[in-house]
Amino acid sequence: MKPRTLAIAALVLAGTAVCARLGFWQVTRWHEKRHLNQGIAAALAAPPLRLGAEPVSEAAAIGRRIATFGRFDTTRQVLLAGRAHEGVPGVDVVTPLLLAGETLAVLVDRGWVYAADAARVRPLDYPERRPRAVLGLAAAFERGAGGPPVQVLEADSVLVLSALRLDLDSLGSRFPYALAPYVLRELPGAGVPAQPARREPRPFDEFMHVSYAAQWFSFATIMLVGSAVLAWTRRRRSSTSSDEGA
Repeated sequence: MKPRTLAIAALVLAGTAVCARLGFWQVTRWHEKRHLNQGIAAALAAPPLRLGAEPVSEAAAIGRRIATFGRFDTTRQVLLAGRAHEGVPGVDVVTPLLLAGETLAVLVDRGWVYAADAARVRPLDYPERRPRAVLGLAAAFERGAGGPPVQVLEADSVLVLSALRLDLDSLGSRFPYALAPYVLRELPGAGVPAQPARREPRPFDEFMHVSYAAQWFSFATIMLVGSAVLAWTRRRRSSTSSDEGA
């Protein structure tokens, strides 16, 4: 076999192997997304944990529905900047919910509101005047996430902070009471105000990885089979030409 033919064969095999490997990687990602979606479905189906004056541990709470009751401290609020919803710029409004005894609070992401600059709104335009029940999904703080520091937007009668993410190390000292070691993303439901807009957790897109895997396996098949067919066709033509010359 000629060196040129060997080089081409090696390139074809290498390209086929790379495409196949990428296909199997997409299959792995599909299994991961499927597992995450099963976890979300299980968390939504499980009975909620009850949060009172004593906090539910972080390990037990993360990813679970948490039911609690308290009073929102609307004098201290956090705006999570850069939160788009269906392509529209906005912010998430996060407000501490004071629990029984008011020595412990849990930060509650009350949902999304439109903001033209994706940074500033007036959270007092979305009041919470009465104590009420809250049902939400517990999410972990992004500890030591780095990035821009927390900014103070207002500090007169109310404290309004702006952040790109919730970092307990950066926020904890700004509140005069202890904070639970997780955030509640409030779910929509009966008795929940229409604004800010609460959102159900969106499932991860599983089909995307199935589609990508099919594409990579198709590329591998085309590369391998197509090259073999092309080589066979050329060899046949060469053999036919030799027979005619004889």
